[in-house]
Formats: sequence, C-alpha cells, structure tokens
Amino acid sequence: MAFAWTRAFAALAVIGWALLGSQPVGAQNVAPDEAKKFITDMGNRAVATLGKQGNPGQRNAEFTALMLDGMDFDSLAVASLGKMARTASPPEKKEFTRLFAAYVIDVALEKFGNIQINRVAIGGTKTEPNGDVKVNTAIDRAGDKPLQVDWRVRSVEGKPKVNDMEVEGFSLRTHYTGEFERAGVSTVGGLIGKLKDLNKNSTAWPVVQQAMK
Repeated sequence: MAFAWTRAFAALAVIGWALLGSQPVGAQNVAPDEAKKFITDMGNRAVATLGKQGNPGQRNAEFTALMLDGMDFDSLAVASLGKMARTASPPEKKEFTRLFAAYVIDVALEKFGNIQINRVAIGGTKTEPNGDVKVNTAIDRAGDKPLQVDWRVRSVEGKPKVNDMEVEGFSLRTHYTGEFERAGVSTVGGLIGKLKDLNKNSTAWPVVQQAMK
C-alpha cells in the first residue's frame, strides 16, 4: 500500500494541520479573534509538550491529547475516504476515524517528537468563503529555518477545531482526500484492516481509543 508519501506529509501535523467545501454537521463559523487565540493556545501547548524530551512517555501522552483536543479528525477522516465515504456504515466510519487519528498522531510523533520547537509566531487571519478562518503562523525550530503553516479553524459543536493545515502551501486535507482509494484499497473494511495492522504497536491508539468511544 502506497503510504510512504502519506506518512511523510502526515508527520507535519506535529507543527501545523484548503478545501473550500461545505461544512460538516455541527460546524459553525468562528470569529477571527477566537481562531487566533485558539491557535496561540495550541502553539503554546505544543512548545511546552515537545520540550519534555527527558520524559517521552509523558510527552507522547500529552501530545496525543493535544491533537485530539484541537483537530477535527471526523472531517479529515471522511475526506480521506473519498468516494468510499458514501457507502461506509456509521460503525465503519467511527472505527476508521479512530484508527486514522491514531495513525496520523503516531507518524507525527515518530518524525518530529524529538524536534525542539522554540515558539509559534502568530501572523494574520483571513476569513475564507465557506466561513473557515485561516490563521498564519511561523514555526521556529531549533537548527532549521522557520516553517510557514496556515491553520484552517472552524467551530464544531461550539468548540474551535483545526480542519486543515497548509504547510509551505501544501494542504494536508487536499492530500488525504481520496488518498487511500488511489493506493488501491477498494473497501472501507479493507482499509480498516490495513490501519489495524499499521497500529499494532501504536503509541497513540490506547489514548485515542479511550477518548473517541
């Protein structure tokens, strides 16, 4: 299965997550100031969490909680299913979403868990035609140039959530949309089986499983 590029791109979720589609059920517009404060708080949490290099167990658990708090995995998972989302049953969508979230978080931890982030500089905001608010940030990494990340924020069930990120202009959501179909998996059941195999030794899965019952 062609997960190589998917894994590399998903790893950037540790430091940032455009699709102008319709909003999912329960989603509402968010005020620019609220979106900016939300990303500021997320950035501060990320800096503090990834700074705990001496305690990887605590770092990984806190980072998983951070991702679950801030990311709209429901929306991103449905987008990644592409046409398969039309035929997936509610239990299949739920199971896939949990496995998908754990997979993305694990890849992020594997690739970037040991990188020191000095700060997340917050830039301007832009309200998109569908009501999403895009917040620009520059991620200051030790030993490397700042990474430009735009976060798309919307309100889901009364809480701000990141439903996409653009890293140096490349959209995670756009990349994932239909990615698994293109990888040659034709059924949701088959995809769930593949993700279960990938998550056998998952660090994030126990936390995700408990949080997304």
